[in-house]
Amino acid sequence: MKRSSYRLVLAGLLCCSAVLVFAGSASAATTTLTFKEPEKGSTFTFVDNAPKSAKKHGFPASISAGDEVIFTNPLEQEGKLVGKIRVVCTATANTGSTNFAAAHFVCSGIAKLPGGSLIVAAEIGEGATEGAVTGGSGKYAGAHGSFVSKEGKGSSTTTVTLIE
Repeated sequence: MKRSSYRLVLAGLLCCSAVLVFAGSASAATTTLTFKEPEKGSTFTFVDNAPKSAKKHGFPASISAGDEVIFTNPLEQEGKLVGKIRVVCTATANTGSTNFAAAHFVCSGIAKLPGGSLIVAAEIGEGATEGAVTGGSGKYAGAHGSFVSKEGKGSSTTTVTLIE
């Protein structure tokens, strides 16, 4: 084959590959799940690991790397309890204050739902918390996608987008 023929074949293969990649990503289906996380029924624990902080009103006056927040929240859909999420967050920065966003808490959790579980990871930030769905079990086996959790009065609303 001549050099120009190789280039033509290579160009054709690249075009076909580009079309396949585009078609594959364009046809990816998504599933959206929305949950309300009411404050009622939730639990919250702050673990002040060394170096310990002075306490103010029973709460540490500052957050340091290694401190943990552990919480559970009920998950509701259309006013009905459908599951529970359990989360552990670890501070990765020393703040000298109680500013959670500045402490860069990195979190991982499991949302137990009817038919299986979703595994999630996120960093607590200012405003809405955005994170990734990194796996699942049962009918959610192999799940991946993202979620956004927005604080509201008395509850949070979490929207999960799963990519199939």
